[in-house]
Formats: sequence, C-alpha cells, structure tokens
Amino acid sequence: MTNILRRAHPLSTAFGLVMVAAAGFQTAGPALIFAMLAAGAVLTGIPVRVAATVAVLSAAAAIVVSEAPPMLAAVAGLCAACYLVLRYTEGGSTRVLGASAPALVAALGFTFVGVLAASFPFELPWLPLLAPLAVLGIYVLATRPFYQAAEGKLEISSRS
Repeated sequence: MTNILRRAHPLSTAFGLVMVAAAGFQTAGPALIFAMLAAGAVLTGIPVRVAATVAVLSAAAAIVVSEAPPMLAAVAGLCAACYLVLRYTEGGSTRVLGASAPALVAALGFTFVGVLAASFPFELPWLPLLAPLAVLGIYVLATRPFYQAAEGKLEISSRS
C-alpha cells in the first residue's frame, strides 16, 4: 500500500506542473504572473493540499487572460482534473486511491469530447440553450439504475 502512495504523490505533482506548463505556454504580462503563481502553488501543494486548488484556479486565470488555444486549454484542464483527483485522494486508504481511476478515465473522455467539439467551426448561437436539457437527460440516465422499477423511489445501492 505504501508503494502505491509513494507513486501517487509524484504523479500528482507531475500533473500539476504539466498543467502549469500548458497554461503558461508563450504567455506574457498578467498571464505569466498567474502561471508563476500557479507554479508556486503546485510546489506549495506538496505539503498542503489546499494549495492545489489555488494552483488550478491560477492556471485557469492564466488561460483566460492569455486566450490560449483550445488544445492547450484542454491539456491544462485534463492535467488539472488529474492533479486534483490524485492530490485529494492521496491518503491511507487504498479504496479511495483506487476510486480515482474512473475519475481520470472520465476526465480523459470529456477532454476528448471537448477538443472534438472545439475543432468544428460551428456558428450556432442557439446551441447553448440545449445544454441544460442535455445535462438533465444525462442525469436521468445516470441515476436510472438507482430507482426501483415499480415504485419510482430512490434506492441507494450498496455497490460502490
């Protein structure tokens, strides 16, 4: 178990540094300041987990200020998700550490879909209006296995 924990700690720091590198790639001015703040927060996040959140927020601010291309933003976002999941699941329990694998796979899938969507130059101003309906549909499909078939009551499963 301690071997897994020793591997997760440097991996989370590596994801944090790649996030900072992607967010700070070819930046200047305020974006560079945000990227440097994010790098400092990643290094501070090694002993203090709360600094990891500050690092991700600073990297996001650097991306917004620098108007980064979608691919760099996707790489930074994927690394930020992996960094936070690994950073906050480092602990004494292997059950918690093992739960991070599906989260990382989901982050990779959403990044792929986001990059794919950004690569097509659609100019549909009404498309964002469909997002809440799509989220509701996904929520209903995701929670459907937890409902009892006849009564429509929510049943919390013991499976984790």
